Amino acid sequence: MGNQLLQMTDKELARTAACGDRVVFDEIVRRYCQPLTVFAAAKTDTVQDAEDIVQETFLRALQNINSFNSLYSLKSWLFTIAYRLIVSNYRKRKPQRLSAETAAQLATDESGTQQSQWIWQTARELGTEAFTALWLRYKQEMNTSEIAAVMKKTKIMVRVLLHRSRKQLAKKIAEQPDIPEHAQWIRNRTAILERAK
Repeated sequence: MGNQLLQMTDKELARTAACGDRVVFDEIVRRYCQPLTVFAAAKTDTVQDAEDIVQETFLRALQNINSFNSLYSLKSWLFTIAYRLIVSNYRKRKPQRLSAETAAQLATDESGTQQSQWIWQTARELGTEAFTALWLRYKQEMNTSEIAAVMKKTKIMVRVLLHRSRKQLAKKIAEQPDIPEHAQWIRNRTAILERAK
């Protein structure tokens, strides 16, 4: 059964889980726990909040698996649930800032190199919407349709948001006086792109 689970598509897993198969739902959790945790950790300020969001995401997914529409992506559906929970959680209370220890805890293979961590930290300064769109596009490798579904926006709005966010990020990076040595290539590339206009 284990090998069969690995070969099943997301839609097959969702259909089978909707029939009450808990082993199949566990496979959904296995596939998406890490990406959802990284996403939630990037959007919340404590590891505990991120873990709570992911746990609640899977709980709601299990409760509503019968309503999953197989015309859409399971990944988008799960990220939509998580995104809504994050927004709801943020509205309920003002989160605390991450301590250095907690930030170090989150630095796993999934979060990438020191260079990419610096870029994502800079992207965070763009605001919640811009950061979320960039994160879903580049870290979760979602297409504009999937991002639009998660963020409840049109595909055109997502394209515009991604374009503006990339442009703002490039400008922010170019303006930073204390750019880390490992990220100098970004400043050089940004300067080349600016001259090419």
